[in-house]
Amino acid sequence: MDNAVIVSGARTPIGRYGGAFKTMKASDLGAIAIKSAIDRSGIKLSDVEEVILGNALQTDEAGYAARMASLKSGISHEVPTIAINRQCSSGLEAINIAAQMILSGAIDVAVAGGIEHMSGAPYLMRNIRWDGLRMGDGKLQDSLIEGLNCPANQYHMGVTAENVAQEFEVSRVDQDELAAMSHQRAVKAIENGRFEKYLVSVDVPQRRG
Repeated sequence: MDNAVIVSGARTPIGRYGGAFKTMKASDLGAIAIKSAIDRSGIKLSDVEEVILGNALQTDEAGYAARMASLKSGISHEVPTIAINRQCSSGLEAINIAAQMILSGAIDVAVAGGIEHMSGAPYLMRNIRWDGLRMGDGKLQDSLIEGLNCPANQYHMGVTAENVAQEFEVSRVDQDELAAMSHQRAVKAIENGRFEKYLVSVDVPQRRG
């Protein structure tokens, strides 16, 4: 294969933390995006040979939300799925791996992207299985906070940003100006419809009664 190309793309709307999507799963949202992207591409579900999805928080859905997203989208169970974790760049790395597989001649068609559902990150209770709680309180650990911390250095990604800014002498003024410009560009892109063409609507489950 001489080249690897992106023939289609789709995504769900951006949801607020604890908002409309909070009762859904990462695989539910991922399946919606996958099916829409395939429908728009003109290829058939049966053409897909590999599904590669990035997912940083893998504490829910048996750590394999990527596989569930593939199955829920209608892709055959015979098509293998790879779940990638490279933290914030997990989705991009999934696309990179898909491109490499195509260029190597291993496959011709892949679905690649990222799924995340921070509102659904569970709380964990460590060591209960073996230590037990014969008396007293147990400690719950937030898997979302854990996922946003570096396990090697034991600090939050926000601290990393501060460290990088200090190392490369990026002033707070410059950071604020860049942030403001980024938001302005995003608003302009939304107003011009450049973002809308990638969006797929989501039916949010409604509470009964």
